[in-house]
Order: sequence, then C-alpha cells, then structure tokens
Amino acid sequence: MRPHGLYALVLAVFFLGATPARALAAPGVRALKVRSDGAFAVVGTSGRQVRLTVDPALQRAAERLLDRAGAPEAAIVASDVRTGRILAWASRGDRDYVVTPLAPSASLFKLVTASALLEAKKVSPSSTVCYTGGEHAITQRELDARGASCTSFGEAIGYSINAVFARLASKHLDASDLQRKALDLGFAGKVPIDVPALASEVEIPESGLGLARAAAGFWSGRLTPLGALFAMQTIANDGERVRLSLIDRGEAPERVVEGRGLGAREAKMMREMLQITTRRGTCAKAFRKPDGSRALGTMPVAAKTGTLVGSIPGRKGQPRMFSWFASFAPANRPEIAVSVMLSNGLKWRTKANLVGRELLENYFAERRR
Repeated sequence: MRPHGLYALVLAVFFLGATPARALAAPGVRALKVRSDGAFAVVGTSGRQVRLTVDPALQRAAERLLDRAGAPEAAIVASDVRTGRILAWASRGDRDYVVTPLAPSASLFKLVTASALLEAKKVSPSSTVCYTGGEHAITQRELDARGASCTSFGEAIGYSINAVFARLASKHLDASDLQRKALDLGFAGKVPIDVPALASEVEIPESGLGLARAAAGFWSGRLTPLGALFAMQTIANDGERVRLSLIDRGEAPERVVEGRGLGAREAKMMREMLQITTRRGTCAKAFRKPDGSRALGTMPVAAKTGTLVGSIPGRKGQPRMFSWFASFAPANRPEIAVSVMLSNGLKWRTKANLVGRELLENYFAERRR
C-alpha cells in the first residue's frame, strides 16, 4: 500500500528528515524563572511577563531532571488532575517543546486505539488475543497469520505488544474511529488551555497495513507533550476533558469540564490496564530501585511508554531515539498527571520512563513534608 497525504509526509519526516517550517514554530513559554515569590515567564507573543501556576519545587525538579538527562530536545509537563492546574512546565532545546509536535507519538498512540476498541465493545481487559511477531514494524504476513502466541488485552497494553493492536484495529476499527478518538484525547488538534499551543497532528491511512501499523504507533503523527498529558489527565478524570491552566490569576483554579473524551466505564478499564505497565510491563524495571524495592512503595501508578527511532524534522543527518512516558498517580485516586518526552541521540543517558518516575517521587516526597 502506498502512503498518502499527511501519512506520506510523516514517513518523509522520519526517513528523510523533511517537514514544513511552520510545524516547528511553537508559541509556548519563554524565559521561565522560578523566584522566591513564584514562577514567571513570557507567554505566547505578547512579550509580557506573567505569573504561572507551577509549583516552584516541582518546577526546579523538572528542570534538574531534564538537564541531567542531557537530551538535545526534551520536555516535561505535569498537572493537578482534579483542576487541570499546570504544576511543572520544563523544556530543553531551541524552543518550547512542551507545545511543539516534534516527536512521533510512538506506542503512546495505543492509548487511542485501546480507548476506541473499548468504546466499541470489541474487547475487555480480560479478552484473549492471539498474535504473531510484531516486535518491530508490522508486516502483512504477521497481520494475516493465525497467531502463534496469546495474551490478554490488558497485558498487551502493559507490555505494548504491537501485533495485538495492529490485528485488533485492522479487524474492528476504521480510520475515522481512530481520528475521532485521537481528537477526544488530545492526540490531534489543540488541547483546552489558557496559553497558545500548537496542535498535535494525526493522519491514519484508510485501511490495510497502513492503518494497522498506525494503530500500533508506527508513524501515526506527531504529538506535543501537552497532548500526551491531556490524554492521561482525561483517563484519570473518568473520561472528562478538564481544561488546563498555566496562568495564575490570583485565585484557586476552578475545575472546568469541556465534554467527554472517553466513557467512564472505559476510563476505569484503562486505569486498571495501565497499572500493568509499571508493575510488570514496559517500565517495571524503571520502577525498581537498585536494591529491588519498588519506587513509590505500594502506590499504584498508571503509565504508558513509547519509543521510536527517526530523524529530527527539518534536520537531515540528526537521527533521534524518541522516548515517551505518560502517567498519573495514584492510579486509584489520581492527583498528578505527568508527560515526559526525550529526543535523544542514538547514544543516550536515560529514557523518559526513569525521568518520569523520578518526577513523581519528587512530587510525593514534597507532599509528605
């Protein structure tokens, strides 16, 4: 199948390193400074410095973690789940990467596919799915195979098994299902927030192998860390789309709900399945300390990871290993949502899941003081 439209453009980005300049012209936050009386920054194109909602201690921790990670382009953003208040907004690189759709969504896109499948009542967390291969890019042969291995759908999201999502999407979903759910969760378009932000971009091939690969997270589009945060916050809020706020207006932020991104039943199932990621799935190792004890103790943490290798848009010859971590905790009574994106070189110091875990540790350590 030949790629077309934006899907072809996205393929060109990762294999040729070409993209329109407009995609990188993020407004965002500039000159962010944490002072004794709060955090301040220039927002958007106004040139005026304003007070931000960020928590000074968590903001400093986020900035330290990005500096230590050493990725050329990176971002961390965190929010209070209940109100949508931004708690940390940190970026590393030549622009504000919190609001820049630089990185492919990679396996984070499985959040979209899983949500669409659950709402269509095609699966439940305990559904058994058989699959073949899919450790890397999906082939037509793997898609057509009967299935040599079997697992539950919940385990498939926790271990991010590409072939399961490719097979289920190919059988039960079409491009419009994925596009609609991507928009609901913040993987497409702009998320509701009180500062200028660029839109995440998604384009799904209409059918066949292209749709199956996109559903598994292979070149589904480009995602802002703010969009990833909004998706996790929506799941944590029982599917309600809670507006985000970054500008401190001198009063306690109110919870403003702008419709639903996911049904309450489906959000509950997603919360349960996403705990597998940190217990025994793709970032279980990152949630274990050197002595074998579990980071954050017995606290349940919901999370999704994503990794994909490609080229920096518009910069030929600069391959990157894009690494994602999106999470909320505690999973049973969510307080904080976190999104981390690292655009590492092919030689790298750390991945986003460890950075995200350490930010969560910082947050809850401060809460206990």
